[in-house]
Amino acid sequence: MFVRHTLTQSVSIVNLMSKLYKIDPVFNYRIWGGNRLREKYGYQSDLANIGECYHVIAMPGHLDCWVPDANMTLSQFYKEHRELFACSKDEMPVRTASANPISPMSIQLHPNDEYGMKHEGKKGKPDGVFFIEGEGDMVLGHHAKTKEEFVDLVEHGLWDQLVRKIRVKKGDFVDVPFGTLHAFGAGFLLIEFTQNADLTYRLYDYDRIDPITKTKRELHVSQVLDNVKIPNGDTAVVDLKTEFLNGYTYTVFHDEPHVYTAGRYDIWHQADIKREEFYFLTCIDGSGFIEGHPIYGGDTWFVPAKFGPIHVSGPVDLVFVSLTER
Repeated sequence: MFVRHTLTQSVSIVNLMSKLYKIDPVFNYRIWGGNRLREKYGYQSDLANIGECYHVIAMPGHLDCWVPDANMTLSQFYKEHRELFACSKDEMPVRTASANPISPMSIQLHPNDEYGMKHEGKKGKPDGVFFIEGEGDMVLGHHAKTKEEFVDLVEHGLWDQLVRKIRVKKGDFVDVPFGTLHAFGAGFLLIEFTQNADLTYRLYDYDRIDPITKTKRELHVSQVLDNVKIPNGDTAVVDLKTEFLNGYTYTVFHDEPHVYTAGRYDIWHQADIKREEFYFLTCIDGSGFIEGHPIYGGDTWFVPAKFGPIHVSGPVDLVFVSLTER
């Protein structure tokens, strides 16, 4: 009986590891959001807008994607099937979300893990953002040379003197480390990669009132002052290196062990791609097939660790998020 049970378990694990898993997204209304995500990807929702779409997130009781083939949330899927991830983290470690701001996002930052855990019981959120559509300005860093100068500019509401703006466009990637003051402008479709967290401190929100709640959103000025990098006037668009391979291009956006790894496979015909670690693939444009499964714009699929090569046909533009522990 023991041998039979062990063999059954082994076969079951092999079956789990030899398939891909579609991930259903979670949508959020945002005060600054539009409906380009709904238009481009055909998402269905009763929300007034789909300002933000979480393609990969696993925060129980808060934001948690659904895994239809497993009939459970992504956080539960991670806990019950750790062999598919081959990862030492106690909780599912990475996140991907897209957004469509039609008015500027708040001027904000994300704390580091130590501060976030101490004060909120949550991890921080170092962002990496790829621009799918649009061109314009975003806030990235500031002009203050000292904390005293920073505080003075904030207290007097001299935002144009304080914030540093850079020009960004479709195809750019921007790294936003812990403590970096930032705000994405209007008219973009963007996709964000980070660790599995959702902690933001707002410095300024343009005094706007949410048309649904009829209130202003909470600000976190003291927390921003605790965490903001000073000085912070040299952050720029990342100089990406793209490899031209057989049937596709491969670009690494960011590779930070124990935090997140992200990049892009732009497949114009067909390709066999392979990673040793688990990874999530999100389609940002086009359509095609992945291991025989249809994949359309806005879809996300999970590939288990050590799965081996997967065959993808397109044209299809895919981004990925993963975690290395080397």
